[in-house]
Amino acid sequence: MKFKIQSDVIDIQSVAPIQVIDWGVNLIQAPQMWSITKGEGIRVAILDTGIDATHPDLAANYKKGMNFTTNNFTDIMDRKGHGTHCAGIIAGCDNSIGIVGVAPRAELYIAKVLADDGSGSVEAIVKGIDWAISEQVDIISMSLGSSNDPGPVLHDAIKRAHEAGIIIVAATGNENTHVGWPASYDEVIAVGAINRNLDRATFSNFGSETDVAAPGVDIYSTYPVNRYAKLSGTSMATPMVAGVIALILAYYRDMGKKLTPDQIMQLIREHSVDLGEKGADDTFGNGLVNVCELMKIS
Repeated sequence: MKFKIQSDVIDIQSVAPIQVIDWGVNLIQAPQMWSITKGEGIRVAILDTGIDATHPDLAANYKKGMNFTTNNFTDIMDRKGHGTHCAGIIAGCDNSIGIVGVAPRAELYIAKVLADDGSGSVEAIVKGIDWAISEQVDIISMSLGSSNDPGPVLHDAIKRAHEAGIIIVAATGNENTHVGWPASYDEVIAVGAINRNLDRATFSNFGSETDVAAPGVDIYSTYPVNRYAKLSGTSMATPMVAGVIALILAYYRDMGKKLTPDQIMQLIREHSVDLGEKGADDTFGNGLVNVCELMKIS
């Protein structure tokens, strides 16, 4: 069984512009939190196509990586662009160029579990999860999925991570149908995508497993070889939520509290911005993730 990325490329720019904040990062009100925390010290594992670890908007936050798609374990270079884009959404540096991520000082741990064509095996993903556990990360972000249930091996790995206190976030999928895996698992925060009008993105999967929605259309972020790109997909919405969780964890850690995965899920259920039908629904889950609502700051 093969897993695949959950995005499409819209536009690529080779010249780094003056620093901008993406519309999605603004919508979830991440900048309002940066005077309090930027996610310092929170470890986020991205299971994806790798990363351009030398990108000027990522290099300072990249900490460690492994390749589980070949025998060349140290080759984490992203030749697809997908993982680099997700990394920028989570933790693009707050400097004078390019973009700013949701949690611009979070630490990036990269597990290359998808090959250069954007596909990957259950075995590679499981190895990536177990590596993330061994690195004691706080969050695992997976912008990947399969429309078919991969069986107990992957679910068991997800359970191990959950029991280790790791918050797991995954994309619902882009087929405009039922939520895929691993997002369907109870231990995973399943993320759907919305557009600028706060409507469900036309591609975003839906169902009772959906937990929360986040911006996922025309998202501007980092791309390999010092470039930037606009991509759309639940793949882009997922790191938005991972970044928000990094800010929340850092905020509570600074107060001497360590939140569990279940406590994070409870915060999302109670404090997301309701969209669509009143209360939780199959389209938006518990609503739009929003840093200020989750932290009750303004």
